[in-house]
Amino acid sequence: MFRKSIQFALLVSLSLGGFGQPAKHGFYSRAAIPLWEEIAGSPTPIVVASPDRRSRILARWQDAGCKDKDECVVLDVEGELGRLHLDVGPGVGSEVLWAPDSKAFFVTTSNGGANGDYHLFVVGTFDGKIQGRDITERIYEEFGHPFRCGWEESPNVAGIGWAGVTHHLWVAAEVVNHSNCDSFGTFKAYEVDPAAMTVVRALNQFEAKRDLKPLLGKELRLAPDECIRKPESCYVSTNHPEIRPN
Repeated sequence: MFRKSIQFALLVSLSLGGFGQPAKHGFYSRAAIPLWEEIAGSPTPIVVASPDRRSRILARWQDAGCKDKDECVVLDVEGELGRLHLDVGPGVGSEVLWAPDSKAFFVTTSNGGANGDYHLFVVGTFDGKIQGRDITERIYEEFGHPFRCGWEESPNVAGIGWAGVTHHLWVAAEVVNHSNCDSFGTFKAYEVDPAAMTVVRALNQFEAKRDLKPLLGKELRLAPDECIRKPESCYVSTNHPEIRPN
């Protein structure tokens, strides 16, 4: 059944002039392939082939058999990388990017709406076998809660791109872009080693926009710099009752 699904999806994708990879940019990662808008509510899966065409992801939306929710996005991997079935949850805003050497990929996905909260999975060979690792909690620990909020809220965690020829990746921690926390919509970037689950280095927003500019999706490129230059200009008024208007 799985092989028939793959064959069907390949026929569909070839009719689109490629391997089912929409010619659009990702929301957080400029080079990522958007999945959600192509598969949400549709019985038709899409295939995202690895750069060397020796592995592929079959991405599909389903409304039954999900791990935690009534609806979910699932990824089935097969080929040289190995076989893996990964339920990424509701899958809103999901986007995927293969590593240049085809030996890993990451997927960013929201468990809520289009604004978040976003989580990040990395799929690759860890401890000698193909696995999907959730990087989200590790970034929560690193980012913490640096701003005053109406209620405690963790950042959106999203993949930006791959770091050189390594299997390290650049990850964004974005203050969820709605009026709950001060400086909402700003972010920091982290270079992460998913094999060791460690953060190698961090970049502030200015550094990330300078050093990672070609990798950044629209959401990060448009992050408000004035909030970094003058934080009080991006206070949410209800978070600061001590500041009274003149």
